[in-house]
Parts: sequence; structure tokens; C-alpha cells
Amino acid sequence: MGGHHKDASVGVARVLLDGMPAAERARVEAEAEAEGVAAVEIVRRSLDILIAGSAPASKAGTPGRRAARGRG
Repeated sequence: MGGHHKDASVGVARVLLDGMPAAERARVEAEAEAEGVAAVEIVRRSLDILIAGSAPASKAGTPGRRAARGRG
């Protein structure tokens, strides 16, 4: 799944980068140049940080299978 996630996040990052206002895109491009990577990689990393920081659905209040087992 990790490889699939990375491939998908590159596509999403490209769409986000293409839709950025000029000033924001310029900041991203400057950061990318300073780090020696493509601007889309900076956006992808930001997405990965956001995704890693979000709770999985099972921990966000959605009952899992274990919660339903005792019910009859």
C-alpha cells in the first residue's frame, strides 16, 4: 500500500501545485530549489505529513468489528 499511496499523493500534489496562487507557488518553488527537489515533492511531503497526522477511521469514533461482536 505504501507505494500506491506515494504514487497517488504525487498526482494529488501536482493538482494542488497547479492550482496554487502565484505567490504561494513561488514560495514552494523557492523551498524546492533550496532543497534540490521538485516543487511537487515539497507539496507531496506536506500531504504525507497531513495524512500521517490524521487518525484512522477506526480510531475516530467509527466502531470496529470488535465493538459489534457482543451485540445480539
